Amino acid sequence: MFSIEVNQLTKKFGDFISVNEISFKVNEGEIFGFLGANGAGKSTTIKMLCGLLEPTSGRALVGGYNIKSETDLVKKNIGYMSQRFSLYDDLSVEENISFFGGVYGLEGDKLKERKSWVLETANLIGKEKLLTRSLPGGIKQRLALGTAVIHKPKIVFLDEPTSGVDPISRRSFWT
Repeated sequence: MFSIEVNQLTKKFGDFISVNEISFKVNEGEIFGFLGANGAGKSTTIKMLCGLLEPTSGRALVGGYNIKSETDLVKKNIGYMSQRFSLYDDLSVEENISFFGGVYGLEGDKLKERKSWVLETANLIGKEKLLTRSLPGGIKQRLALGTAVIHKPKIVFLDEPTSGVDPISRRSFWT
């Protein structure tokens, strides 16, 4: 069973071809990465696979769902951590966790359980009331990962998750 199937996926911005007819398959349970120079189309591809950017042509299935016609189902079944952390700086740590839990349909006891899990796993206990804007990069990174996986997705997209953080935070993240 494939988690991701991509066939001839292309993205053009006017005359500029950002992603040119890529094809690949990712097996269930496999870790798959893109390597390439800045501007090679890695983030653009990830955004298409997450249903955030519509492809110009080609076809892709993520978790069995078509990225063009079943975008909502794709989004419900994946976790996505962007390279710029999609957190809200004017919300506290706890409010960010609650917000993203709600976006992924968690509520009541399930949300409470997963919120506790994120706080513990990301080593954020005692930091719940801090505004996100006041957090150092490594802590924001842990919070962003926690919010991306709060709903236990089977597929997680990480777009340069350790970019711009110190080596100790980077090692901690991957651990």
